[in-house]
Amino acid sequence: MANQYKRYTSTLTSGASTTVLTVPAATTAIVKSVIITNNNGTASTIIMNLSPGGSGTSTIVPAKSISANDYEDLLTDKGPIILEAADELKFQPNASNVVALVSALLVDRN
Repeated sequence: MANQYKRYTSTLTSGASTTVLTVPAATTAIVKSVIITNNNGTASTIIMNLSPGGSGTSTIVPAKSISANDYEDLLTDKGPIILEAADELKFQPNASNVVALVSALLVDRN
């Protein structure tokens, strides 16, 4: 596989942890942006977790508040996130109707 820019998106469910990106085998992902859109009339909070190799959980962004009917890039002014093969990027909102959009460069390590 050649290096590819990819976009991953998911409408999230309240209280549920949803995997939005699982890094393919023999690949490194450079996550450039994580845009969270809150389509609700009230503020919502989002938690972003990493599951290294698909197991365990490390919180990367704890309980970030997103204003009503607004969006935010969780990586603005923080730099990219580097993920390895089988790593999973997961999101958990406190309300439904929240959308996660992850943009990443997938780098082939073969």
